[in-house]
Amino acid sequence: MSEAAVPKKAILDLEGATCTSCSIAIEHYGNRLHGVSDILVDRRTKTIQLEYDGTADTVDKIIAMVQKIGYNAVLRSSEEKTSDK
Repeated sequence: MSEAAVPKKAILDLEGATCTSCSIAIEHYGNRLHGVSDILVDRRTKTIQLEYDGTADTVDKIIAMVQKIGYNAVLRSSEEKTSDK
């Protein structure tokens, strides 16, 4: 029996992705991964901002995907998404 994952946001530090094509590739492939609801690459701050299903496997998949296309990503922080009621 598995419990529903709690949606979270994470920030990953990004190394090596310095051009627009790099950012577009990471966002394109990241959005195709199961569990990712939104991904944004900010070249200025050298970060990936991620909204995902809350499972550690999803973050690991993003890091592996970034490495596979030739860059490096490391988890900086992760937090639960809060909803305003």
